Amino acid sequence: MKGGDSADLRRSLGHYARTSTGGSAVGPRRYGAVYSTGGELFEVLSSLGGDGREAESRGLSKASLTGQPLDVVCQRLAEALAPDNADADRIRVAIDEAMLEVLGEEEFDPTRLDDETVHRIIAEYLSQSVFQDIVEEVGGSWANSPDEKRSPEAENQLLELIRVVVEKRLGSSMAGSDNLNNDAVQRFMRDAVTEVWKEWESFDE
Repeated sequence: MKGGDSADLRRSLGHYARTSTGGSAVGPRRYGAVYSTGGELFEVLSSLGGDGREAESRGLSKASLTGQPLDVVCQRLAEALAPDNADADRIRVAIDEAMLEVLGEEEFDPTRLDDETVHRIIAEYLSQSVFQDIVEEVGGSWANSPDEKRSPEAENQLLELIRVVVEKRLGSSMAGSDNLNNDAVQRFMRDAVTEVWKEWESFDE
């Protein structure tokens, strides 16, 4: 943050992954609620893009969501899926950001939820979840910024570093798997975060 060098961010992430979180064998375990909600989000979005029965069983019927503003749909999804624990707010934000990033600000149209779009939302949801967690935990470091512009720049760099690994690992796993379900998506998400940690551990100290 002080120097504005991306190499500094990489070194900091290496230290964070190796030391602060206990490495790739331990760090990814902290996202259990993210994985379980992500599996459910996958099922609901896939259902909304299909026959809608699974979504309707959770009080999220296609008829009630079609044509609604996206922020209303995100709120409904978060209310139905976010856990009742300390991770709830972070997961709500991740759902909001993922849906907005992939679908834009148009009114909700479930016919847009083909397999590729759902996969992109899940990958972005996971990236946003990891990003939110790190910013909350080490956000005090942003105070070292020499000017107010560095905070959003550093956050953007961090989010992009997360996205690259998540999209490469999670995207290929989901695209290469037939008959995806909740359990498989959770497993793929856990594997993707483990890969994030392993890559960060390799960053120079």
